[in-house]
Amino acid sequence: MRKLDRQMTQSGVSRPRPARGLSISLAMAILLGGSLPGLAGDASGLLFEAARPPFPAEPASRQVSQSGAGTAPAQPATAEVPQLDPVQTAALYYYAKQRQTGRVEAELARLRALHPGFVPPQDLYIAADRIVPDETSLWDLFAADDFTGIDAEIIRRKAADQTWEPTQDFATKLARKKLRVRMTELAQAGDWLAVADIAAGIDPETETDVDLVWTGIDALSASGNRLGLARMLRGLLDRQGKNRLSDEHLVVTLQKALRDFPASEIRVLAAGLWPQENGAFLPSALRLDLARKDVADFNASKDAAPVAVETVGLLALEARKSGKPEDLSLLGWHDLKLENPEAAEEWFTAAMEIAPDPENAKGMYLSLARQAKDKQAFEFASLHLDVLSDDPAFLLNVLSPRFGKPGQAIVSEDAVLAYSTAILETGAADHAEILGWYAYNSRQFEAAEAWFRQSYDWEASSDRLKGLALTMLRQGRKKDYAALKAEHGGLYPDIWPEIAAAPTPDRKDAASVAEPARGVKTSYVRHFEAKNYPACLREIDRLGASAQKPAVALIRGWCELGLKRFNDARSSFEVAMSGTGQQRSDAVYGAGLSLLGARLTDEAEALITAWPLSQARERELRVEIYMQRARSAFEQQQFESALAALDARAALVAESRDLMQMRAWAYYHLGRSDRAKAIFRQLNMVIRDTAALAAIEMINTREGN
Repeated sequence: MRKLDRQMTQSGVSRPRPARGLSISLAMAILLGGSLPGLAGDASGLLFEAARPPFPAEPASRQVSQSGAGTAPAQPATAEVPQLDPVQTAALYYYAKQRQTGRVEAELARLRALHPGFVPPQDLYIAADRIVPDETSLWDLFAADDFTGIDAEIIRRKAADQTWEPTQDFATKLARKKLRVRMTELAQAGDWLAVADIAAGIDPETETDVDLVWTGIDALSASGNRLGLARMLRGLLDRQGKNRLSDEHLVVTLQKALRDFPASEIRVLAAGLWPQENGAFLPSALRLDLARKDVADFNASKDAAPVAVETVGLLALEARKSGKPEDLSLLGWHDLKLENPEAAEEWFTAAMEIAPDPENAKGMYLSLARQAKDKQAFEFASLHLDVLSDDPAFLLNVLSPRFGKPGQAIVSEDAVLAYSTAILETGAADHAEILGWYAYNSRQFEAAEAWFRQSYDWEASSDRLKGLALTMLRQGRKKDYAALKAEHGGLYPDIWPEIAAAPTPDRKDAASVAEPARGVKTSYVRHFEAKNYPACLREIDRLGASAQKPAVALIRGWCELGLKRFNDARSSFEVAMSGTGQQRSDAVYGAGLSLLGARLTDEAEALITAWPLSQARERELRVEIYMQRARSAFEQQQFESALAALDARAALVAESRDLMQMRAWAYYHLGRSDRAKAIFRQLNMVIRDTAALAAIEMINTREGN
């Protein structure tokens, strides 16, 4: 087994299929390990459950077609010289016509291996010019990815000669290219549910284009279908003989599996794939990824067992050699969790030199703080305020101790600005109060009043009201003070004697504090508007119980919808629907979009029937409902249902060209050729439509016109 020193990152697609059985020793190891969980939310064990064939064995005819050339072998004319039919020799003659001598020789070798005794004609190239139809125009369109043009050309040729068919080589390659292009487009658009639907027709045990299977794996991973993902992975990994993947492809497949399944299971699978190594000397790229997974899981889990020393050592060796900031950061957080901040500081120092990002900056600050290097930690934070501002909640906790000691600790103007901005971004009432007392104790009474008022508005408390009252007294605003006391005196009766006896603060050196800026948006809203949806969700998660407020849940729903996490978005919008007015209407609209994203058209229709929406939004959702129903019915050859859905949609909005084509073909399949031709003619009236013209010609030819 050759060593693999690079990490592969490729992607592809496939239909979940039963994997071949495990070896006896591996199966026994699994059985002895106890029962395996089958819950959808628990990925552990599913890779092994997927090895149990969940479907009946396929008919022998299907198995023959998959294991051979795709057709039944021709009966030989004699025992010595097999006579092959035109389908079997189509590729040979095509390559000969194209004068691709290398491929001719390869095809001859393949045919002789399958049919011993086969002898090609002596005049192969002359015969090819006579036998093979001219498909130059089709191949030109193929090279340009002009699938509409190809369909039109095929329809035109069939109309001229009903016995004509494209060669098997062209038809096969066209189908594969259409599949790849469509899946790539959907994957780039992030429509993983659609990718998974297409991948359902691909067999991971026999598919020769592994990229397609990998795209299917990515789709199932992104859509959370762990059982289907496990089956597809096992379909690839359990291949035997000539169908076995190369070592490089096996490594990539296992690396993809690591995203969703425990490292311990990947090690068991790897040991079965390379039994001669007994799992001890796996490809280096895979060993490193397993080490990364172990350390990352340890860092993320509160109760995780310590990582093996040799595993940490392997990753440390790689980190020192390559200097990858991701590895340096993993090791830094690992040592912090082990309460070894001295070692963590070394890792984060190296990481910050390469990638001074928020996570590394936070790790560096904590490494210094946990060594009681408070001054050094604060100086580091002051130099990296722009980076740490990515996590306002963390920044507040870093800076707040300094604001409790005006005159004793130096705070820069930049730190004050960063602190006040973080307060406004998070709506942190306690930190607004801290800044209010900082301003008050440094005799900045106007700013202090503004921050105490802001803090009290966010969350009322006696100390915040006390600070507000004191600032009024220090500014000589006795009438305002009296009004405040009259309004709130009964709520907090104990604070007024304290206020009357409080001394005026001495003047102290302190940074200038401005009043709360207007128009500062919360951090999660700011990330949402920038379409940085992961950062938006991260900020909302930091809010704790406040994340359940309808206004916050609404933003969470939009972020999840932007990431096409339709089920999560639906749940968030349902929380937001407890709000009122426009907020509730927005939440109902978002829930409808989430249901349609998950292709739950019946549920979406029930939702907009039960909850009020604006006329424009209800029409928009119904248009999408009818379009999805039309496409689904057409694909299932339920043409009457497809037409009914198209009619319902057309009553709301104008019909697009692609849906007009769908309507025309639905009429054609229902035997209503006149209506089909009328639509095709209409399509060709505005813009010359070669596909529509070819369809009309085909219909006329078949009707004898």
